[in-house]
Amino acid sequence: MKKKVRKWSIRYKILIPTSLLVLCMCGIMGWNAYSRIRSGMITMGVEEAQMAASMAQAAVDGNALAEIRAGAQGSEAYENTLEKLRQVQKICGIKFLYTLYSDDQKTVCYGVDADVAGQQNLPGDPFEDSYEELAEVFGGQAYVQDYIDVTPDGTLISVYLPIYGTDGQITGVLGCDYDAAYVQDRIAGAGRSILQLAVICVLLSAAVLYYIVSRIAKSLKKVDEKIYDLVNNEGDLTQKLDITSGDELELIADNVNALLEYIRGIMLNIAEDSRRLGESVGSVAGSLSKARDNISDVSSTMEEMSAAMEETSASLFQVNDSVANINSTVGNIAGKASQESASSAETLRKVQEIYEKARTDQENAGKLASDMAKTVNERIERSKAVKQIDALTAEIINITDQTSLLALNANIEAARAGEAGRGFAVVAGEIGSLAANSAKAAVEIQNVSQEVISAVNELAQEAERMLKFMDETAMAGYEMLLENSKNYQSDVSHLSDVMQEFAGESEQLSENLDSIKEAVEAVNIAVEESTKGVVNVTEVASDMAQSMEQINGEADANKEIAGQLGSEVGKFKL
Repeated sequence: MKKKVRKWSIRYKILIPTSLLVLCMCGIMGWNAYSRIRSGMITMGVEEAQMAASMAQAAVDGNALAEIRAGAQGSEAYENTLEKLRQVQKICGIKFLYTLYSDDQKTVCYGVDADVAGQQNLPGDPFEDSYEELAEVFGGQAYVQDYIDVTPDGTLISVYLPIYGTDGQITGVLGCDYDAAYVQDRIAGAGRSILQLAVICVLLSAAVLYYIVSRIAKSLKKVDEKIYDLVNNEGDLTQKLDITSGDELELIADNVNALLEYIRGIMLNIAEDSRRLGESVGSVAGSLSKARDNISDVSSTMEEMSAAMEETSASLFQVNDSVANINSTVGNIAGKASQESASSAETLRKVQEIYEKARTDQENAGKLASDMAKTVNERIERSKAVKQIDALTAEIINITDQTSLLALNANIEAARAGEAGRGFAVVAGEIGSLAANSAKAAVEIQNVSQEVISAVNELAQEAERMLKFMDETAMAGYEMLLENSKNYQSDVSHLSDVMQEFAGESEQLSENLDSIKEAVEAVNIAVEESTKGVVNVTEVASDMAQSMEQINGEADANKEIAGQLGSEVGKFKL
Protein backbone atom coordinates (compact mmCIF):
# COMPACT_ATOMS: atom_id res chain seq x y z
CA MET A 1 0.00 0.00 0.00
CA LYS A 2 1.39 3.37 -1.00
CA LYS A 3 1.98 5.75 1.92
CA LYS A 4 0.71 9.35 2.18
CA VAL A 5 2.35 12.40 3.74
CA ARG A 6 1.89 12.75 7.51
CA LYS A 7 1.28 16.54 7.46
CA TRP A 8 1.11 19.16 4.69
CA SER A 9 2.44 18.34 1.24
CA ILE A 10 5.29 20.31 -0.34
CA ARG A 11 2.74 22.07 -2.57
CA TYR A 12 0.96 23.70 0.39
CA LYS A 13 4.16 24.29 2.33
CA ILE A 14 5.41 26.44 -0.57
CA LEU A 15 2.10 27.88 -1.82
CA ILE A 16 0.57 29.15 1.46
CA PRO A 17 3.59 31.05 2.90
CA THR A 18 4.46 32.48 -0.52
CA SER A 19 0.88 33.62 -1.12
CA LEU A 20 0.80 35.31 2.28
CA LEU A 21 4.11 37.03 1.51
CA VAL A 22 2.81 38.27 -1.87
CA LEU A 23 -0.40 39.47 -0.19
CA CYS A 24 1.58 41.44 2.41
CA MET A 25 3.85 42.95 -0.24
CA CYS A 26 0.91 43.98 -2.42
CA GLY A 27 -0.84 45.48 0.63
CA ILE A 28 2.23 47.46 1.64
CA MET A 29 2.86 48.69 -1.91
CA GLY A 30 -0.83 49.57 -2.36
CA TRP A 31 -0.97 51.51 0.91
CA ASN A 32 2.24 53.35 0.01
CA ALA A 33 0.88 54.26 -3.43
CA TYR A 34 -2.45 55.37 -1.92
CA SER A 35 -0.69 57.52 0.69
CA ARG A 36 1.44 59.21 -1.97
CA ILE A 37 -1.52 59.81 -4.29
CA ARG A 38 -3.65 61.16 -1.42
CA SER A 39 -0.86 63.50 -0.30
CA GLY A 40 -0.33 64.72 -3.86
CA MET A 41 -4.02 65.27 -4.48
CA ILE A 42 -4.44 67.21 -1.22
CA THR A 43 -1.41 69.35 -2.10
CA MET A 44 -2.89 70.01 -5.54
CA GLY A 45 -6.28 70.96 -4.01
CA VAL A 46 -4.56 73.33 -1.54
CA GLU A 47 -2.65 74.97 -4.39
CA GLU A 48 -5.88 75.39 -6.40
CA ALA A 49 -7.67 76.87 -3.36
CA GLN A 50 -4.77 79.29 -2.81
CA MET A 51 -4.81 80.26 -6.50
CA ALA A 52 -8.59 80.86 -6.47
CA ALA A 53 -8.29 82.98 -3.31
CA SER A 54 -5.48 85.01 -4.92
CA MET A 55 -7.68 85.70 -7.94
CA ALA A 56 -10.51 86.85 -5.66
CA GLN A 57 -8.04 88.97 -3.65
CA ALA A 58 -6.88 90.67 -6.84
CA ALA A 59 -10.51 91.39 -7.87
CA VAL A 60 -11.46 93.13 -4.58
CA ASP A 61 -10.88 96.87 -4.22
CA GLY A 62 -9.34 97.48 -0.79
CA ASN A 63 -10.50 101.09 -0.58
CA ALA A 64 -14.10 100.12 -1.39
CA LEU A 65 -13.92 97.29 1.13
CA ALA A 66 -13.00 99.77 3.87
CA GLU A 67 -16.41 101.47 3.31
CA ILE A 68 -18.44 98.28 3.75
CA ARG A 69 -19.63 97.99 7.32
CA ALA A 70 -22.89 97.11 9.05
CA GLY A 71 -25.90 98.37 7.00
CA ALA A 72 -23.81 98.95 3.82
CA GLN A 73 -25.85 96.49 1.76
CA GLY A 74 -27.21 98.15 -1.42
CA SER A 75 -24.38 100.68 -1.57
CA GLU A 76 -22.33 101.02 -4.73
CA ALA A 77 -19.16 99.73 -3.06
CA TYR A 78 -21.05 96.70 -1.72
CA GLU A 79 -22.72 95.83 -5.05
CA ASN A 80 -19.52 96.20 -7.07
CA THR A 81 -17.57 94.05 -4.65
CA LEU A 82 -20.37 91.42 -4.53
CA GLU A 83 -20.49 91.21 -8.35
CA LYS A 84 -16.74 90.72 -8.62
CA LEU A 85 -16.69 88.05 -5.90
CA ARG A 86 -19.53 86.10 -7.56
CA GLN A 87 -17.75 86.18 -10.91
CA VAL A 88 -14.59 84.76 -9.35
CA GLN A 89 -16.66 82.22 -7.36
CA LYS A 90 -18.33 80.98 -10.52
CA ILE A 91 -15.12 80.79 -12.55
CA CYS A 92 -12.98 79.08 -9.89
CA GLY A 93 -15.55 76.71 -8.39
CA ILE A 94 -15.44 78.23 -4.91
CA LYS A 95 -18.06 76.97 -2.45
CA PHE A 96 -18.13 80.05 -0.17
CA LEU A 97 -16.45 83.42 -0.85
CA TYR A 98 -16.73 86.38 1.54
CA THR A 99 -14.92 89.30 3.16
CA LEU A 100 -14.41 89.94 6.88
CA TYR A 101 -13.59 92.99 8.98
CA SER A 102 -12.99 93.79 12.64
CA ASP A 103 -13.19 97.32 14.03
CA ASP A 104 -12.59 96.60 17.68
CA GLN A 105 -10.16 93.66 17.36
CA LYS A 106 -12.53 91.57 19.46
CA THR A 107 -15.25 90.42 17.09
CA VAL A 108 -15.11 89.47 13.44
CA CYS A 109 -18.00 90.43 11.14
CA TYR A 110 -18.99 89.68 7.58
CA GLY A 111 -18.50 92.35 4.94
CA VAL A 112 -19.59 90.99 1.56
CA ASP A 113 -20.87 87.39 1.26
CA ALA A 114 -21.06 86.06 -2.30
CA ASP A 115 -23.51 83.28 -1.37
CA VAL A 116 -26.90 83.08 -3.06
CA ALA A 117 -29.64 85.40 -1.89
CA GLY A 118 -31.49 84.18 1.15
CA GLN A 119 -28.48 82.24 2.47
CA GLN A 120 -25.87 84.98 2.41
CA ASN A 121 -24.69 86.87 5.48
CA LEU A 122 -25.24 90.61 5.54
CA PRO A 123 -22.62 93.23 6.44
CA GLY A 124 -22.12 93.33 10.20
CA ASP A 125 -23.26 89.72 10.84
CA PRO A 126 -20.88 88.03 13.29
CA PHE A 127 -18.40 85.44 11.93
CA GLU A 128 -18.30 82.01 13.66
CA ASP A 129 -14.54 82.18 14.37
CA SER A 130 -13.06 84.54 16.96
CA TYR A 131 -10.63 87.34 16.28
CA GLU A 132 -7.81 85.43 18.01
CA GLU A 133 -8.06 82.68 15.40
CA LEU A 134 -7.67 85.20 12.54
CA ALA A 135 -5.35 87.66 14.28
CA GLU A 136 -2.33 86.68 12.13
CA VAL A 137 -4.34 87.23 8.93
CA PHE A 138 -5.48 90.68 10.12
CA GLY A 139 -1.82 91.26 10.89
CA GLY A 140 -0.88 90.67 7.25
CA GLN A 141 -0.02 86.92 7.18
CA ALA A 142 -1.95 84.65 4.82
CA TYR A 143 -3.50 81.41 6.11
CA VAL A 144 -3.85 78.39 3.81
CA GLN A 145 -5.43 75.21 5.21
CA ASP A 146 -3.18 72.21 4.30
CA TYR A 147 -5.85 69.51 4.66
CA ILE A 148 -9.38 68.79 3.43
CA ASP A 149 -12.04 69.57 6.01
CA VAL A 150 -15.25 67.52 5.77
CA THR A 151 -18.10 69.67 7.13
CA PRO A 152 -21.92 69.57 6.94
CA ASP A 153 -21.62 72.27 4.26
CA GLY A 154 -19.32 70.11 2.11
CA THR A 155 -15.72 69.10 1.61
CA LEU A 156 -13.75 72.34 1.89
CA ILE A 157 -10.25 73.83 1.90
CA SER A 158 -10.23 77.25 3.60
CA VAL A 159 -7.92 80.14 2.67
CA TYR A 160 -7.76 83.56 4.37
CA LEU A 161 -5.86 86.46 2.72
CA PRO A 162 -5.46 90.06 3.90
CA ILE A 163 -6.75 92.86 1.61
CA TYR A 164 -4.79 96.13 1.41
CA GLY A 165 -5.90 99.62 0.50
CA THR A 166 -3.93 102.05 -1.65
CA ASP A 167 -2.25 103.39 1.49
CA GLY A 168 -0.89 99.94 2.34
CA GLN A 169 -3.26 99.45 5.31
CA ILE A 170 -5.24 96.22 5.77
CA THR A 171 -8.92 97.03 5.15
CA GLY A 172 -10.28 93.50 5.55
CA VAL A 173 -9.76 89.79 5.10
CA LEU A 174 -10.87 87.65 2.17
CA GLY A 175 -12.31 84.24 3.17
CA CYS A 176 -12.36 81.47 0.54
CA ASP A 177 -13.87 78.03 1.20
CA TYR A 178 -12.76 76.06 -1.87
CA ASP A 179 -14.92 73.12 -2.93
CA ALA A 180 -12.61 70.05 -2.69
CA ALA A 181 -15.29 67.42 -3.28
CA TYR A 182 -13.77 66.44 -6.64
CA VAL A 183 -10.38 66.04 -4.94
CA GLN A 184 -11.95 63.75 -2.33
CA ASP A 185 -13.68 61.78 -5.10
CA ARG A 186 -10.42 61.37 -7.02
CA ILE A 187 -8.65 60.18 -3.85
CA ALA A 188 -11.43 57.64 -3.25
CA GLY A 189 -11.26 56.55 -6.91
CA ALA A 190 -7.50 56.15 -6.68
CA GLY A 191 -7.95 54.02 -3.53
CA ARG A 192 -10.45 51.80 -5.33
CA SER A 193 -8.15 51.47 -8.36
CA ILE A 194 -5.17 50.58 -6.15
CA LEU A 195 -7.28 48.05 -4.26
CA GLN A 196 -8.47 46.46 -7.51
CA LEU A 197 -4.93 46.41 -8.88
CA ALA A 198 -3.65 44.82 -5.65
CA VAL A 199 -6.35 42.14 -5.82
CA ILE A 200 -5.50 41.44 -9.46
CA CYS A 201 -1.78 41.22 -8.62
CA VAL A 202 -2.50 38.87 -5.73
CA LEU A 203 -4.69 36.65 -7.92
CA LEU A 204 -2.14 36.62 -10.75
CA SER A 205 0.70 35.90 -8.32
CA ALA A 206 -1.32 33.11 -6.72
CA ALA A 207 -2.07 31.63 -10.15
CA VAL A 208 1.60 31.78 -11.20
CA LEU A 209 2.71 30.33 -7.88
CA TYR A 210 0.11 27.58 -8.13
CA TYR A 211 1.28 26.75 -11.64
CA ILE A 212 4.98 26.66 -10.62
CA VAL A 213 4.31 24.66 -7.44
CA SER A 214 2.07 22.28 -9.37
CA ARG A 215 4.87 21.64 -11.86
CA ILE A 216 7.28 20.98 -8.98
CA ALA A 217 4.76 18.75 -7.17
CA LYS A 218 4.05 16.88 -10.41
CA SER A 219 7.74 16.18 -10.89
CA LEU A 220 8.09 15.13 -7.25
CA LYS A 221 5.08 12.86 -7.62
CA LYS A 222 6.66 11.33 -10.69
CA VAL A 223 9.87 10.71 -8.76
CA ASP A 224 7.90 9.21 -5.87
CA GLU A 225 5.93 6.90 -8.19
CA LYS A 226 9.10 5.72 -9.92
CA ILE A 227 10.81 5.02 -6.59
CA TYR A 228 7.66 3.18 -5.42
CA ASP A 229 7.76 1.05 -8.57
CA LEU A 230 11.42 0.32 -7.96
CA VAL A 231 10.71 -0.81 -4.40
CA ASN A 232 7.63 -2.91 -5.30
CA ASN A 233 8.58 -4.34 -8.72
CA GLU A 234 10.39 -7.58 -7.71
CA GLY A 235 13.89 -6.10 -7.56
CA ASP A 236 14.07 -4.70 -11.12
CA LEU A 237 17.22 -2.54 -11.01
CA THR A 238 17.17 -1.75 -14.74
CA GLN A 239 14.44 0.91 -14.47
CA LYS A 240 15.33 4.61 -14.86
CA LEU A 241 13.75 7.91 -13.80
CA ASP A 242 13.07 10.03 -16.89
CA ILE A 243 12.64 13.69 -15.72
CA THR A 244 13.73 16.63 -17.91
CA SER A 245 12.46 19.59 -15.87
CA GLY A 246 15.89 21.26 -15.91
CA ASP A 247 15.79 22.06 -12.18
CA GLU A 248 16.81 20.34 -8.93
CA LEU A 249 14.26 17.56 -9.54
CA GLU A 250 16.16 16.54 -12.65
CA LEU A 251 19.33 16.45 -10.54
CA ILE A 252 17.51 14.30 -7.92
CA ALA A 253 16.37 11.92 -10.67
CA ASP A 254 19.92 11.72 -12.04
CA ASN A 255 21.24 10.98 -8.55
CA VAL A 256 18.58 8.26 -8.01
CA ASN A 257 19.52 6.73 -11.39
CA ALA A 258 23.18 6.84 -10.34
CA LEU A 259 22.26 5.15 -7.03
CA LEU A 260 20.34 2.40 -8.89
CA GLU A 261 23.28 1.92 -11.22
CA TYR A 262 25.61 1.73 -8.20
CA ILE A 263 23.36 -0.85 -6.46
CA ARG A 264 23.13 -2.81 -9.72
CA GLY A 265 26.91 -2.83 -9.93
CA ILE A 266 27.13 -4.10 -6.34
CA MET A 267 24.64 -6.90 -7.06
CA LEU A 268 26.52 -7.85 -10.23
CA ASN A 269 29.74 -8.00 -8.23
CA ILE A 270 28.02 -10.15 -5.57
CA ALA A 271 26.76 -12.52 -8.30
CA GLU A 272 30.21 -12.73 -9.83
CA ASP A 273 31.80 -13.23 -6.41
CA SER A 274 29.29 -16.02 -5.62
CA ARG A 275 30.25 -17.80 -8.82
CA ARG A 276 33.93 -17.37 -8.11
CA LEU A 277 33.39 -18.56 -4.52
CA GLY A 278 31.82 -21.76 -5.81
CA GLU A 279 34.69 -22.31 -8.18
CA SER A 280 37.18 -21.52 -5.40
CA VAL A 281 35.56 -24.00 -3.04
CA GLY A 282 35.75 -26.68 -5.74
CA SER A 283 39.38 -25.79 -6.32
CA VAL A 284 40.07 -26.00 -2.57
CA ALA A 285 38.51 -29.46 -2.46
CA GLY A 286 40.77 -30.58 -5.30
CA SER A 287 43.80 -29.03 -3.63
CA LEU A 288 43.02 -30.85 -0.40
CA SER A 289 42.90 -34.08 -2.32
CA LYS A 290 46.30 -33.35 -3.76
CA ALA A 291 47.61 -32.32 -0.33
CA ARG A 292 46.58 -35.71 0.99
CA ASP A 293 48.69 -37.34 -1.68
CA ASN A 294 51.61 -34.98 -1.04
CA ILE A 295 51.76 -35.70 2.68
CA SER A 296 53.00 -39.16 1.86
CA ASP A 297 56.05 -37.58 0.28
CA VAL A 298 56.90 -35.62 3.44
CA SER A 299 58.74 -38.55 5.04
CA SER A 300 61.16 -38.89 2.14
CA THR A 301 61.64 -35.13 2.17
CA MET A 302 62.49 -35.26 5.87
CA GLU A 303 65.28 -37.78 5.14
CA GLU A 304 66.72 -35.41 2.56
CA MET A 305 66.51 -32.58 5.12
CA SER A 306 68.57 -34.65 7.57
CA ALA A 307 71.39 -34.88 5.05
CA ALA A 308 71.11 -31.14 4.41
CA MET A 309 71.42 -30.52 8.16
CA GLU A 310 74.80 -32.30 8.19
CA GLU A 311 76.02 -30.08 5.34
CA THR A 312 74.77 -27.02 7.24
CA SER A 313 76.83 -28.03 10.28
CA ALA A 314 79.99 -28.10 8.16
CA SER A 315 79.21 -24.65 6.76
CA LEU A 316 78.77 -23.26 10.27
CA PHE A 317 82.34 -24.22 11.12
CA GLN A 318 83.54 -22.16 8.14
CA VAL A 319 81.40 -19.18 9.30
CA ASN A 320 83.06 -19.40 12.72
CA ASP A 321 86.52 -18.96 11.16
CA SER A 322 85.32 -15.94 9.09
CA VAL A 323 83.95 -14.24 12.21
CA ALA A 324 87.39 -14.51 13.86
CA ASN A 325 89.02 -12.71 10.88
CA ILE A 326 86.39 -9.92 10.96
CA ASN A 327 87.01 -9.45 14.69
CA SER A 328 90.72 -8.77 14.01
CA THR A 329 89.89 -6.20 11.28
CA VAL A 330 87.47 -4.34 13.57
CA GLY A 331 90.22 -4.02 16.22
CA ASN A 332 92.48 -2.25 13.68
CA ILE A 333 89.66 0.17 12.75
CA ALA A 334 89.11 1.04 16.42
CA GLY A 335 92.80 1.97 16.82
CA LYS A 336 92.75 4.29 13.80
CA ALA A 337 89.57 5.94 15.09
CA SER A 338 91.30 6.72 18.41
CA GLN A 339 94.22 8.36 16.54
CA GLU A 340 91.84 10.53 14.46
CA SER A 341 90.06 11.60 17.66
CA ALA A 342 93.39 12.91 19.11
CA SER A 343 94.11 14.82 15.83
CA SER A 344 90.64 16.40 15.97
CA ALA A 345 91.32 17.64 19.53
CA GLU A 346 94.51 19.41 18.32
CA THR A 347 92.59 21.03 15.43
CA LEU A 348 89.93 22.17 17.91
CA ARG A 349 92.58 23.92 20.02
CA LYS A 350 93.93 25.83 16.97
CA VAL A 351 90.42 26.92 15.96
CA GLN A 352 89.86 28.19 19.51
CA GLU A 353 93.02 30.36 19.23
CA ILE A 354 91.78 31.82 15.89
CA TYR A 355 88.40 32.61 17.47
CA GLU A 356 89.99 34.41 20.46
CA LYS A 357 92.29 36.48 18.20
CA ALA A 358 89.37 37.47 15.92
CA ARG A 359 87.31 38.57 18.93
CA THR A 360 90.22 40.69 20.26
CA ASP A 361 90.70 42.32 16.82
CA GLN A 362 86.98 43.06 16.65
CA GLU A 363 87.00 44.80 20.03
CA ASN A 364 90.07 46.87 19.06
CA ALA A 365 88.54 47.84 15.71
CA GLY A 366 85.27 48.83 17.40
CA LYS A 367 87.11 50.97 19.95
CA LEU A 368 89.22 52.59 17.21
CA ALA A 369 86.06 53.35 15.13
CA SER A 370 84.36 54.85 18.21
CA ASP A 371 87.38 57.09 19.00
CA MET A 372 87.57 58.14 15.35
CA ALA A 373 83.87 59.02 15.28
CA LYS A 374 84.22 61.06 18.48
CA THR A 375 87.26 62.97 17.12
CA VAL A 376 85.60 63.65 13.74
CA ASN A 377 82.41 64.89 15.40
CA GLU A 378 84.42 67.24 17.66
CA ARG A 379 86.28 68.65 14.63
CA ILE A 380 83.05 69.12 12.72
CA GLU A 381 81.42 70.92 15.66
CA ARG A 382 84.43 73.24 15.92
CA SER A 383 84.34 73.94 12.18
CA LYS A 384 80.69 75.04 12.51
CA ALA A 385 82.00 78.21 14.17
CA VAL A 386 82.38 79.52 10.61
CA LYS A 387 78.62 80.15 10.69
CA GLN A 388 79.31 83.05 13.09
CA ILE A 389 81.11 84.80 10.20
CA ASP A 390 77.86 84.68 8.26
CA ALA A 391 76.04 86.35 11.16
CA LEU A 392 78.77 89.01 11.57
CA THR A 393 78.79 89.84 7.85
CA ALA A 394 75.01 90.22 7.98
CA GLU A 395 75.48 92.68 10.86
CA ILE A 396 78.14 94.57 8.84
CA ILE A 397 75.76 94.79 5.88
CA ASN A 398 73.08 96.17 8.20
CA ILE A 399 75.53 98.76 9.57
CA THR A 400 76.59 99.78 6.03
CA ASP A 401 72.94 100.19 5.05
CA GLN A 402 72.41 102.50 8.02
CA THR A 403 75.67 104.35 7.24
CA SER A 404 74.57 104.87 3.62
CA LEU A 405 71.27 106.21 4.90
CA LEU A 406 73.10 108.60 7.26
CA ALA A 407 75.39 109.73 4.41
CA LEU A 408 72.35 110.41 2.26
CA ASN A 409 70.73 112.44 5.04
CA ALA A 410 74.03 114.33 5.55
CA ASN A 411 74.16 115.19 1.81
CA ILE A 412 70.60 116.46 2.02
CA GLU A 413 71.38 118.63 5.04
CA ALA A 414 74.63 119.87 3.40
CA ALA A 415 72.66 120.85 0.30
CA ARG A 416 70.29 122.81 2.45
CA ALA A 417 73.25 124.59 4.21
CA GLY A 418 74.64 125.80 0.84
CA GLU A 419 78.29 126.95 0.77
CA ALA A 420 78.66 126.40 4.52
CA GLY A 421 77.87 122.71 4.15
CA ARG A 422 79.98 121.98 1.02
CA GLY A 423 82.86 120.46 2.98
CA PHE A 424 80.45 118.46 5.07
CA ALA A 425 78.88 117.14 1.84
CA VAL A 426 82.28 115.90 0.60
CA VAL A 427 82.81 114.05 3.89
CA ALA A 428 79.30 112.59 3.69
CA GLY A 429 79.97 111.39 0.12
CA GLU A 430 83.19 109.67 1.19
CA ILE A 431 81.36 108.02 4.09
CA GLY A 432 78.70 106.77 1.63
CA SER A 433 81.41 105.36 -0.70
CA LEU A 434 83.11 103.69 2.24
CA ALA A 435 79.79 102.15 3.33
CA ALA A 436 79.15 100.82 -0.19
CA ASN A 437 82.65 99.28 -0.35
CA SER A 438 82.15 97.78 3.12
CA ALA A 439 78.84 96.26 2.06
CA LYS A 440 80.43 94.78 -1.09
CA ALA A 441 83.28 93.28 0.96
CA ALA A 442 80.81 91.91 3.51
CA VAL A 443 78.81 90.24 0.72
CA GLU A 444 81.98 88.61 -0.64
CA ILE A 445 82.91 87.44 2.89
CA GLN A 446 79.42 86.05 3.29
CA ASN A 447 79.69 84.13 -0.02
CA VAL A 448 83.06 82.69 1.04
CA SER A 449 81.66 81.68 4.45
CA GLN A 450 78.75 79.95 2.72
CA GLU A 451 81.19 77.93 0.61
CA VAL A 452 83.18 77.05 3.74
CA ILE A 453 79.98 75.97 5.55
CA SER A 454 78.96 73.86 2.50
CA ALA A 455 82.41 72.23 2.45
CA VAL A 456 82.19 71.51 6.20
CA ASN A 457 78.75 69.91 5.71
CA GLU A 458 80.05 67.75 2.85
CA LEU A 459 83.03 66.78 5.02
CA ALA A 460 80.61 65.80 7.79
CA GLN A 461 78.59 63.65 5.36
CA GLU A 462 81.75 61.91 4.08
CA ALA A 463 82.90 61.30 7.67
CA GLU A 464 79.46 59.88 8.50
CA ARG A 465 79.63 57.52 5.47
CA MET A 466 83.15 56.42 6.49
CA LEU A 467 81.95 55.70 10.04
CA LYS A 468 78.91 53.87 8.63
CA PHE A 469 81.25 51.75 6.49
CA MET A 470 83.34 50.95 9.56
CA ASP A 471 80.23 50.05 11.56
CA GLU A 472 78.33 48.06 8.89
CA THR A 473 81.04 46.53 6.67
CA ALA A 474 84.23 46.14 8.75
CA MET A 475 82.49 45.17 11.97
CA ALA A 476 80.14 42.88 10.03
CA GLY A 477 83.22 41.16 8.57
CA TYR A 478 84.58 40.56 12.07
CA GLU A 479 81.17 39.23 13.11
CA MET A 480 81.15 36.82 10.15
CA LEU A 481 84.73 35.70 10.96
CA LEU A 482 83.72 35.04 14.56
CA GLU A 483 80.60 33.16 13.42
CA ASN A 484 82.58 31.01 10.95
CA SER A 485 85.26 30.30 13.59
CA LYS A 486 82.58 29.31 16.04
CA ASN A 487 80.88 27.03 13.47
CA TYR A 488 84.24 25.45 12.49
CA GLN A 489 84.99 24.90 16.18
CA SER A 490 81.59 23.19 16.56
CA ASP A 491 82.20 21.01 13.45
CA VAL A 492 85.66 19.92 14.67
CA SER A 493 84.25 19.19 18.12
CA HIS A 494 81.47 17.14 16.51
CA LEU A 495 84.02 15.26 14.36
CA SER A 496 86.07 14.46 17.46
CA ASP A 497 82.96 13.17 19.20
CA VAL A 498 82.07 11.07 16.15
CA MET A 499 85.58 9.54 16.10
CA GLN A 500 85.35 8.70 19.79
CA GLU A 501 81.91 7.24 19.26
CA PHE A 502 83.18 5.28 16.26
CA ALA A 503 86.01 3.84 18.37
CA GLY A 504 83.52 2.84 21.05
CA GLU A 505 81.20 1.26 18.49
CA SER A 506 84.13 -0.67 17.01
CA GLU A 507 84.82 -2.16 20.40
CA GLN A 508 81.12 -2.95 20.71
CA LEU A 509 81.22 -4.58 17.25
CA SER A 510 84.13 -6.75 18.36
CA GLU A 511 82.10 -7.86 21.34
CA ASN A 512 79.13 -8.61 19.06
CA LEU A 513 81.31 -10.74 16.79
CA ASP A 514 82.32 -12.78 19.82
CA SER A 515 78.65 -13.24 20.54
CA ILE A 516 78.03 -14.28 16.91
CA LYS A 517 80.79 -16.89 17.24
CA GLU A 518 79.10 -18.30 20.29
CA ALA A 519 75.73 -18.20 18.50
CA VAL A 520 77.13 -20.16 15.53
CA GLU A 521 78.28 -22.84 17.88
CA ALA A 522 74.81 -22.88 19.43
CA VAL A 523 73.22 -23.14 15.97
CA ASN A 524 75.44 -26.13 15.22
CA ILE A 525 74.07 -27.82 18.29
CA ALA A 526 70.52 -26.86 17.25
CA VAL A 527 71.00 -28.40 13.79
CA GLU A 528 71.86 -31.66 15.40
CA GLU A 529 68.72 -31.47 17.48
CA SER A 530 66.68 -30.54 14.35
CA THR A 531 67.76 -33.76 12.75
CA LYS A 532 66.08 -35.57 15.57
CA GLY A 533 62.95 -33.44 15.10
CA VAL A 534 62.56 -34.51 11.46
CA VAL A 535 61.55 -37.94 12.69
CA ASN A 536 58.75 -36.38 14.68
CA VAL A 537 57.51 -34.47 11.55
CA THR A 538 56.68 -37.76 9.87
CA GLU A 539 54.32 -38.60 12.67
CA VAL A 540 52.73 -35.17 12.42
CA ALA A 541 52.14 -35.69 8.68
CA SER A 542 49.87 -38.61 9.48
CA ASP A 543 47.77 -36.39 11.73
CA MET A 544 47.59 -33.72 8.97
CA ALA A 545 46.06 -36.27 6.60
CA GLN A 546 43.15 -36.75 8.97
CA SER A 547 42.73 -32.96 9.30
CA MET A 548 42.60 -32.66 5.52
CA GLU A 549 39.58 -34.99 5.44
CA GLN A 550 37.75 -32.66 7.84
CA ILE A 551 38.69 -29.52 5.80
CA ASN A 552 37.39 -31.25 2.67
CA GLY A 553 34.01 -31.68 4.38
CA GLU A 554 33.90 -27.96 5.31
CA ALA A 555 34.76 -26.99 1.72
CA ASP A 556 31.76 -28.95 0.44
CA ALA A 557 29.53 -27.05 2.91
CA ASN A 558 30.92 -23.67 1.68
CA LYS A 559 30.20 -24.69 -1.90
CA GLU A 560 26.55 -25.27 -0.98
CA ILE A 561 26.40 -21.78 0.73
CA ALA A 562 27.86 -20.14 -2.42
CA GLY A 563 25.08 -21.73 -4.47
CA GLN A 564 22.40 -20.36 -2.14
CA LEU A 565 23.95 -16.81 -2.34
CA GLY A 566 23.86 -17.00 -6.14
CA SER A 567 20.18 -17.94 -6.09
CA GLU A 568 19.36 -14.94 -3.83
CA VAL A 569 21.15 -12.53 -6.19
CA GLY A 570 19.27 -14.09 -9.07
CA LYS A 571 16.04 -12.66 -7.67
CA PHE A 572 17.17 -9.18 -8.87
CA LYS A 573 16.87 -8.17 -12.50
CA LEU A 574 20.35 -6.90 -13.37
